[in-house]
Amino acid sequence: MLSIPIRLGQWLPVLLLLLAVGSHAQDRSAPAGDEIPVREIQVAAEAFVRGAALPAWVEPIAPPLTKRTNPYVIRLWDTQFRVDRRASVYVNRAIQINDVSLLTEMGQTNIDFVPQYQKLSLHKVQVLRGKDVLDQTRSVRVRFLQRELGLENGVYSGAVSASLLISDLRVGDTLQVSYTIEGANPVFEDRYSEFAGVDVDAPVELRSVILSHPVSRDIQWRILGEKERGSLQPKITEAAGWRKLRFTLQPNEGIDYEPGIPGDYIAYRQLQFSEFKNWNEVARWAVGLFPRLEKTPPELQPLIAQWRTLPTPEQRAVAALRWVQKEIRYFSVSMGESSHRPHPPGEVLQHRFGDCKDKAYLLMTLLRQLDMDASPLLLSASRSKLPAKMAPTPLAFDHVIVQLRLDGKNFYLDPTLLGQAGGLDTMGVRYDGAASLVVAPETVALTNIEWPGKLDLNTVELNETMSLASFGGAAVMDVTWTWRGLDAEAMRNVFPRLNPEQTKKYALGQYERRYPGIDLTQAPVFQDDASNNRVYFKARYTIPKAASEYERSWFIKFVPGNFIDSFSLPKNFRRQFPAVFTRAPYRAKYKLVINWPDSVAVLRDPVNRRVRNQFFELEQQRSFRGNVSTFEASLTMLTEQAVPDDLPKLSKEIDQLNGVIPRVEYVDANAIKKSGVLGFGGTTLQDNIKKRLQQTITQLSRTIQGGVLKGDDLAEALCARAEALADIGTPEKGMEDAGEAVRIAPSLARAWECRGHLYLDNASFEKSIPDFTKALTLGTDEANVFQRRGIARFYLGKYNEAEADFAKAVEAAGRKDDVNLYPVLWQAWTQLRLGRPLSAEVLRQAGNKNALNWPHAALALLASRMTPDQVLEEVRRKQGDDREMALAEAWFYIGQYYVVKGDTAQARAAFEKTRAQGVTVFTEHAAALWELERLNKASQQK
Repeated sequence: MLSIPIRLGQWLPVLLLLLAVGSHAQDRSAPAGDEIPVREIQVAAEAFVRGAALPAWVEPIAPPLTKRTNPYVIRLWDTQFRVDRRASVYVNRAIQINDVSLLTEMGQTNIDFVPQYQKLSLHKVQVLRGKDVLDQTRSVRVRFLQRELGLENGVYSGAVSASLLISDLRVGDTLQVSYTIEGANPVFEDRYSEFAGVDVDAPVELRSVILSHPVSRDIQWRILGEKERGSLQPKITEAAGWRKLRFTLQPNEGIDYEPGIPGDYIAYRQLQFSEFKNWNEVARWAVGLFPRLEKTPPELQPLIAQWRTLPTPEQRAVAALRWVQKEIRYFSVSMGESSHRPHPPGEVLQHRFGDCKDKAYLLMTLLRQLDMDASPLLLSASRSKLPAKMAPTPLAFDHVIVQLRLDGKNFYLDPTLLGQAGGLDTMGVRYDGAASLVVAPETVALTNIEWPGKLDLNTVELNETMSLASFGGAAVMDVTWTWRGLDAEAMRNVFPRLNPEQTKKYALGQYERRYPGIDLTQAPVFQDDASNNRVYFKARYTIPKAASEYERSWFIKFVPGNFIDSFSLPKNFRRQFPAVFTRAPYRAKYKLVINWPDSVAVLRDPVNRRVRNQFFELEQQRSFRGNVSTFEASLTMLTEQAVPDDLPKLSKEIDQLNGVIPRVEYVDANAIKKSGVLGFGGTTLQDNIKKRLQQTITQLSRTIQGGVLKGDDLAEALCARAEALADIGTPEKGMEDAGEAVRIAPSLARAWECRGHLYLDNASFEKSIPDFTKALTLGTDEANVFQRRGIARFYLGKYNEAEADFAKAVEAAGRKDDVNLYPVLWQAWTQLRLGRPLSAEVLRQAGNKNALNWPHAALALLASRMTPDQVLEEVRRKQGDDREMALAEAWFYIGQYYVVKGDTAQARAAFEKTRAQGVTVFTEHAAALWELERLNKASQQK
């Protein structure tokens, strides 16, 4: 299949034991894992009590029996919240183990808490075996383990796992553990916010959630989840100033975990409780975490003074951002209130480390000292759109960046990132579409992060140019990869770490199987265009035998390397939840140019093809001029996920896509010129064109006369013969075929386009317009047909209508530099003949310094950026037939230039030279005749 380096979001881990979904889940026990290094610690005596009595407010619930034989069954999952001066949560869970493979995991259970502000009371640890109750509350071994995330990920928190080592656990036993955790993070200022999981990947006989809170405190609740699985409404009672909400679900089938679920999709339901009435209350709470500093630390004053000397506000902002990114390393000490409250900038500066909130606070302070409008911005880095589905709560967010308001636009600065370069507009796109919260007292709602130009910043280009001196000999291939935005930043961090051998291995990676014997001619080069935030990788290869012979024709295999593995479909299409199958926004652009031996002469007009569906869009163009073949393709992802019902359709679209993208470029034996004796008597370009066209006409005539083709197929063959007759210089002979094609297939857009084409070639401009219009209504290549209809209107003198058609052709072709410039050229000289200035799009294309392909020079000529002599000089640098064909076009464009300038003599001479080139298949060849007829008519009228 087709390749993008895909970062599939962070999936919700569904553990064997009941983890609630959320930043501060109340169910904190789970089977222990050894993925992260842990160390044993001691906790204060008052932080843990073994064998504690149940709190008076707890409602005891007995675990129901089960007849299920699943590997494990949660007989009881009971969570009871108490919203009081000191918040508490009671958890009682009973799990029956029916499979021997789970005994090890179930036998070591963890309960997470933060001793700094929480107390863990262990009530019961018991094994239910038939009618026997084996109480291990007093005997169970309890170890307090701290996961050393700091060593692995630059994170150090006060979270501790109380690890219970259960003894004598057997298949068929039920492990029941109950405990209470008292206390909440003081950073929330006694504002209550919690989550309770509802679904897990195992069946639950009884799920119970009880929330008790004073009537005087307004606690909102919400069910979070994408799918309805039965009603879950609370039973509400009030007594003695307390309100109780009882949620009961029985039984609840387990939900199988599926890989590739979008990070923002809530597959496993959860209950949310929050005392925050609206997002303004959350924003106001957060304002207190990031107070405006009256005085900046003295150490920062020289930096601020230095940045003030920079010419523009953007340069000052970028300088401050880069300094914080590079000078303050990422390390998080998130104990107690530090989980959400940043350390003062002076302290961060002193230690030279900090986490996202510390670095964001420091950057915000620097920007404000530079008189800029900067605010902290809260978001969820792993599940960016999830906050919009939640009731207002600080727990919706796990990351802080800075929003900078500059010149009427918002920029989003993440000081934790490394490898960024360039200006604010070229930074990598992160968190696009994220539901975020601006930390400001006036904020009343979430805001979606919008990133202009996000597709351009997520575009990866691969350009390959192959040159062959002879068919059986070696080829030289030049390759350039270009990464922008996020990808450039990633490559900027990776490439400096590669040694020469690793770099060579990377360069040869995808080519060694395709081209046996391929090797590098020199060491590959990585180039960093930091000012534009682009990274280039350039390499030159030799391929011993790039072209292969088959029946006197030659072909070269190729693959758009940046398309490989673009899609990652789930193994099973029968699933419950959507699947992430790619990365979006993302675009891969590929270009292959092959310089065949000089003996090759092919004239194949650009063929455009576009495939668009709800998932992706492919645009490709293929052309062959002289001995130079060009293939260009652009694959754009329109979405990163698909619902289950669409997965078969997506798979089919991908299969069709693989069939659309060519894998070989070939040269037919008839396209190879004979050199003659001692260089004399060889065939010319014009000879080859006529020969190829005559062969086409002969073959089509034989096929048509064979009587096998019917309907649309016959109409297609008639159209092909009609156009070949026109291209060979006898368009009047092709009219009969074109008319017959319309008669046979009146619903075929190609037939109407063909007849319009023949009317145009016969200078019957008025008659061609209705046919082109009909083709457009039936659905066709809009860029080509709009251009041809525009040409017809142009030669009828209807310049306004013609200009409108050329504009539509440009739009249909897309905003592509160096591609489909022909409608832009026609639009340009039409605008000039109307006495109008060139449009912004024409000027943009004309001024594109990266556009090096022909006919960009002609566009630059019309925009007065080049002279006729400079255009001709560029054309004459071409080789062989490619130069002859480009000259035919160049003289026509120069003729148009002189018409606009009012120099009819120079225009006439240029159009005559176009005709003299004899490239009859070009529109310019026929149009030059029409221009000469116009000039003659105008001369006679004088």
